[in-house]
Amino acid sequence: MVGLLGLGAFALAGSAVAKTQPVMLAWSPSPYDFGSATVNSQTPSQTFTLTNSGGSASSALKVTLSGSGAFSITSDTCSATSVGPGKSCQVVVQFAPTSTGLGQAMLSVASSKPAASATDSLSGTGASAGHLYWANSGNGAIVKAGLDGTNPQTIAFGFPFYVAVGSGHVYWTNANGGTIVEAGLDGTNPQTILTSRGPFGVAVDSSHLYWANGFDGTIVEAGLDGTNPQTIVTGQIQPSGVAIDSSHLYWTNQGDGTIVEANLDGTNPQTIATSPGRPFGLAVDSSHVYWADSFFGTIVEANLDGTNPQTIATGQSGPSGMAVDSSHLYWTNQGDGTIVEAGLDGTNPQTIATGQSIPFGVAVGP
Repeated sequence: MVGLLGLGAFALAGSAVAKTQPVMLAWSPSPYDFGSATVNSQTPSQTFTLTNSGGSASSALKVTLSGSGAFSITSDTCSATSVGPGKSCQVVVQFAPTSTGLGQAMLSVASSKPAASATDSLSGTGASAGHLYWANSGNGAIVKAGLDGTNPQTIAFGFPFYVAVGSGHVYWTNANGGTIVEAGLDGTNPQTILTSRGPFGVAVDSSHLYWANGFDGTIVEAGLDGTNPQTIVTGQIQPSGVAIDSSHLYWTNQGDGTIVEANLDGTNPQTIATSPGRPFGLAVDSSHVYWADSFFGTIVEANLDGTNPQTIATGQSGPSGMAVDSSHLYWTNQGDGTIVEAGLDGTNPQTIATGQSIPFGVAVGP
């Protein structure tokens, strides 16, 4: 009898041991490099997924981010949450450099009972905003110049309308040819990476391209190399300029004079402002959205949610493209072939380049 009881106790103990499985936490992607981002201008974000591949649920998790202050957590569904076996949660980290050079950080998570942890090494490089790029739709030139318009050089040719600049490439849309082209920052090795139906405005972040198809009223997203294009918004009326920040996508509809905001995946599109003429290009920084009304020759500023719109520059000749950095606004005037620079509030506008051939899109690059 004693022997049977002993065997029973052993079996129960063995069963308890068998049910005790470890918590196994891991981040993805890991490690991660945000690449180059223009100081005080670009703020790329990345979503990190934490998965528990173990057999037990974690305790309430504690997420921390240490290292360079250029990195910050903007969204967190992991902290103070228990993650069960096979389950996951997400944390979004933004890289917003305020100085040049390499920045590094460590994304960490810990479960106390049972004990488990995971880390993810993050890096990113702050780059000087040293150049303007613009597209001359009249003669097909892609032009690169200093931020003050000095030393303009044609670096490539195409049939360009809008232009965007990432950490290592310049992109432009050929609306008439229905293509999007990628080239090196100096214009070398241009390659068609996409075909699309009337691409106009284009924007880029650390992982995706976004553009507006003016002919069919859609907003499209693809990888930086043009792979996996997906329509994320439909039903727009001649969408034109496109801009992006760390959490939202913005575009103008020249057909009905609206400014629209949506999540980065295209969900929840909302009209946040209207413009009485034909809004073409737009730009966005950490506190404002700016757009060019080509019909009325004005530059308009509003809060990020579209409230308090104010005309900050008048008397422009068909303004089309818009760009912004930490200290200045830039826009193109297709009517008189000029590139203009002004303060962020529109003060002190100065023509920094003349003699351009119907300049359209403009972008700030490293």
